[in-house]
Amino acid sequence: KDQAILVPAKVVIDSDEPIANQTYYFVSSAMLLDGRPMGDLVVLLPALTFLLDQEEVVPELSGLQSESVQSNLSPSDVKVAGQSPSTTTQGVGVVSGQTKTQKSNIEIEKQKKKVDRLLTDCQKRLTGEVSALLGVEIILEKVGNQLVSKEEFFSDLAVGKQIMTDMEVAGELKDVCYFSLGKKDAIHLGGILIMLPPTELANVVNEEEFSDDGRDAYGEVANIVSGAYTAVFDEQYTEKLRFIRKELREVVPGKIVAESDEPILNQTYYCHSMQLITAGKQLGPVHMLFPAQLLQLLVEVPEEIEEGVNVKAVPPPSSSPQQAPKEAEREAEQAVPPVKKSTKIPYRAKELAEKQKKLVDKILSLCRSKMADEVSALLGAEVQLSNLNNKVVSKEQFFGDEVSGKQVVAHMDAVGELEGKSYLVVNLRDAIRVGGVLIMLPAQELESVVNDEVFGEDTKDAYSEIANIIAGVYTGVFEEQYSRKIRFVKTDLQQIEPMKVVIDSLEPFSNSHYYLSSAELVIGDSVLGRVNIVFPLALLELEGLIAVDEEIVLDEEVERPSPRQAGRLEASNVSLDILLIGDDESESAKIAAILGGMDFAVKALSFKDNVHNYIPGQLKAIYLVMQDVNEQAFGAAIKISASCSLPLIAAGPGWTRSKVIKAVKYGIRDILLTPASKADIEENITSNLMKLAA
Repeated sequence: KDQAILVPAKVVIDSDEPIANQTYYFVSSAMLLDGRPMGDLVVLLPALTFLLDQEEVVPELSGLQSESVQSNLSPSDVKVAGQSPSTTTQGVGVVSGQTKTQKSNIEIEKQKKKVDRLLTDCQKRLTGEVSALLGVEIILEKVGNQLVSKEEFFSDLAVGKQIMTDMEVAGELKDVCYFSLGKKDAIHLGGILIMLPPTELANVVNEEEFSDDGRDAYGEVANIVSGAYTAVFDEQYTEKLRFIRKELREVVPGKIVAESDEPILNQTYYCHSMQLITAGKQLGPVHMLFPAQLLQLLVEVPEEIEEGVNVKAVPPPSSSPQQAPKEAEREAEQAVPPVKKSTKIPYRAKELAEKQKKLVDKILSLCRSKMADEVSALLGAEVQLSNLNNKVVSKEQFFGDEVSGKQVVAHMDAVGELEGKSYLVVNLRDAIRVGGVLIMLPAQELESVVNDEVFGEDTKDAYSEIANIIAGVYTGVFEEQYSRKIRFVKTDLQQIEPMKVVIDSLEPFSNSHYYLSSAELVIGDSVLGRVNIVFPLALLELEGLIAVDEEIVLDEEVERPSPRQAGRLEASNVSLDILLIGDDESESAKIAAILGGMDFAVKALSFKDNVHNYIPGQLKAIYLVMQDVNEQAFGAAIKISASCSLPLIAAGPGWTRSKVIKAVKYGIRDILLTPASKADIEENITSNLMKLAA
C-alpha cells in the first residue's frame, strides 16, 4: 500500500496518523548491507489480528510506577483484552485517579525520551560535520543527558577553564543555550582547522595560547555545531527552532557565583554531554546546555505539595489578645519533643564544607595533571601521577598511617589573600631518584645512591628545583581556578623519620588537621611511592569538614531543654551569662575574673567539651579564647554560629587581615586582641551587649 516519511518525535499518539493508536506486536531485526551496519527493520503486527491480544505486556514507566501510583489503581483501572480484572495485576492499562504531579512526571518522562532520541541524532550529525570541517576523524561518544542546576554544572561537570559559546535560540521559541568545552580542547580544534604542525599544535595547547587565528578557527567549529543542532531540531522537534552562534567567552568554573546570571542564567538546564576524541586522542568532555523549560522538561509541582515535608494542621490563633505567661511557657515546653539516643543534629556547615570540597578536589585534580606534564618535561621522562586521593588527616594520622620510612619535606609557604604553610612530602629514595634523573646520573650509579639513600648536594639541589616547579604549578592553577589569589613559594627542605616525629611539637609542622592530597608516582615503567601535598584546612577554607564528622549523642529519652530551662548549669540552678571556650587557660582565667567583677556568671570550657549543653540558653555572649588563631578555632566558630545567634567574640593574638575576613565569614562578630587589658575587656563586653540590646 502506501509509503510515507515520518519523524517519530512529531507523531501525535492520540491520533490515527500515521498508524492507528492500538496495541501492536513489535518485531525488530538488525540489518547489514554488504557487511555495513544499517538501521533496524521494524514490523508492527496488530495484536488483535494475530490473536496476540491476551499476551501480558508490562508498561514501561521508567521508574515512575511507584508504590504510590499502584496504590491508586482500582481493579477496574487495569484492563487487559480477553482477561477479567480479577485475573491479572499487570497489562496495558488505563491509570485513573492520579494526582496532577504524577501525570506531570509521566509526561515529563515521555518528553525526555523524545528529547534524548533527538539528541542522539544531534550527536551523530555533529560527528560527521565536524569531521568533514577539520579533515580528521572526530568521535563524540555519548556520556549522558541530565537535568542540572547552574551550580551543579560548574562544580561537577565543567573541568578546568571553559570556552562557552552562546547559542541564541530563534524561531517559534526564544531562549539562549550554551555550548561548552575545555579551553585546551577549543585551542586543539582551532589549531587543527588552521593546520598547525603537530609540534606547534602541542605547544599552543600546553601553553593555552588562544590566538586570534585560533579563536576565529574555533568560531567556525562552533558555527558547525549550531548548524547541526538547528538541522536536527528543525526536522524533528515539535517547534521550529534555530540555533545561532553568538559570543565566545572564557570562564573559570571555580570563580562562578551560582546566584548571579553570569556567565549563564541561574536556572535549571538539560545538559547533553559527550566525550570528544580527535584522531584517536581522547580529549575532554563537551556539553550543550538547554534551558529545561525550552525542552518542556520541568515538572510543575503544586505549591502546597513539597516532597519530604510533613504538613501539620496549624491551630487558629488564640482568641484572647494576650496569652497568659504561664500558659505560653507550658505550651512551649510541651512543644519540644524528647530526643532519642544517638540522634544526630546536623550542622549547616556540612553543606558548605561539601561544596567547597568539590571545588578544591577539582582544582587539585588539575594540579596533578599539570604537575605530571611539567615534571615530565623537566626530567625528559614520562611521569604519571595516578590514584589521586584527597582527605582530612590529623598530624598523628599522617605520620602514623600515610607515610613510612625516611621522608623529604619541602616547605611551601602560601602568600596572598590567604596565608599559611603547606608541605610537599615524598619518600627519601624517591626524592633521590627524581633528583638523580634530573642530573642524568648513569643508571648503575643512580641505583646505588638510591639504595644507599645518599642525598648528596647535587641531587638535593636538583630535587629542590623540582619542588620549585611543583610550587609553580600549584601557584598557576590556584591563581586561575581558586576564589582567592594564592601563591606557593618553596622555602626549606628537611629530612625526617615519621616514627621520630613528636606529634605535639611544631616540627615539621604543627599538631592540627590538614587536607592531604596524595597520588602514586610512576616514572617510565617504575612504580614508586606516593607524592603527598599537605594543606592547612584554613588555606583551602575547609575547616567545616571537621564539624561534618561530629555528632551530638544524647541519652535515651533525654528532653530538649525548654527556653525556660536552657542555659542552666547541670549541677545547680545558677544561670550562665557568658561562656568562655578555648585553649588559652591563663587568658580565659583573666577574662573570667574581670567579667565576674562586673557581676556576670561565667563558665570556661575547652574546645573538647560539649558546648551544646550550655547554648543558647540565657547566655548573653560567647568568647573563643585562643592561644593561636587557627582552623580549630574557626571550626568551633562554625559549630557555635550554626547552633545559635548569640554574639560570638574571638579573643586571640596575631590577627591579620585574612584571618579577620575568615573570622567574619564563620560567624564571629567581634575580635579581642590578646593579651587584653582590663579596660579592653570591659569595653568589649559592654559594646557587644549594647549591640544585642539594640
